[in-house]
Amino acid sequence: MRNLLLTIFIFISLIHFGQSNTTFNALNFNTTARISALGGTNVGVFDHDPSTSLLLPSNLTKEQEGSLLMNYVNYFADTDIAILSYIFKINEIGIFSTSLTYCNYGQFDYADPSGDFSGQQFSANDILLQIGHAKRLTNNLQMGLNLKFVGSFYEQYNALAFASDLSITYYDKSKDFGSFILVKNLGGPLKKYNQSGIQYRLPFTGELGINKKLEHAPIRFNLSYKHLESWNMLSSNTENDNSLENFGRSFFSHLTLGTELLFSENFHFRFGYNFLNRMNLQPTSRPGTSGISWGTQFKIKKLIIAYTNAKFHMSGTSNHISVIRKIK
Repeated sequence: MRNLLLTIFIFISLIHFGQSNTTFNALNFNTTARISALGGTNVGVFDHDPSTSLLLPSNLTKEQEGSLLMNYVNYFADTDIAILSYIFKINEIGIFSTSLTYCNYGQFDYADPSGDFSGQQFSANDILLQIGHAKRLTNNLQMGLNLKFVGSFYEQYNALAFASDLSITYYDKSKDFGSFILVKNLGGPLKKYNQSGIQYRLPFTGELGINKKLEHAPIRFNLSYKHLESWNMLSSNTENDNSLENFGRSFFSHLTLGTELLFSENFHFRFGYNFLNRMNLQPTSRPGTSGISWGTQFKIKKLIIAYTNAKFHMSGTSNHISVIRKIK
């Protein structure tokens, strides 16, 4: 227990050193179908689904051993993201996760300062390599660590960085209750885009969450508080506005709600609501369904197929497809 309290203290201390920015944002992509359907919130559970342990390494369990995850996301403006992940076991050491993420942002046209196009194009890509491991502390408690190497390749500019994620998951299967704490992207750049004196930082962030499945109904509710590193996440708020309304909007902008309807082992339905996305991205004239996501999952023998539709803005949606196959 003393070691656990020390770890939590370190987590909280690290949060105060983190400052969010826009460098290497590929490290924060939540693109798997299950997590995206829940609005981007993680789930503190010990089950057979490797897509939760990809982002929350303390979720790794022996039930996930031999699972192959293939994930594809179609974003806006010809942006595509693909993930390939595999869970394996090393005797006497434990369970490990590995993944390769490829982000393709499409082709861009060259133009001179006057706006005339040359007819040539260039590309922009991010590549992310990850390996994760979990350590069981008690029957209901695990710690996890992800080590990540990211490379950004934008036209003639490229940069490299190393990052790590630390997490703790508590899950009581008898009560169907879980919780977690996650600190993401501890690390720094290994190579800058150029030789200027600009100091690049990784998009450090922290998250807390709880989840509970009802005792007499096949429903699990998920709630997370994201972005522990910063209070004001809204583009419309001002630092000098101390009104109660502004406080309420700032607080709710950190919350994400998710619901899983676990009809059977072979069919799940999911729904998510991301307050921050809705507050920052909804048009004033037509709020629509910005910030709302939904998804389904089917299991056919050893094959699991999950699909999610996430609405960020009235101009379009993102489509997420995950395929999980037990190959061992």
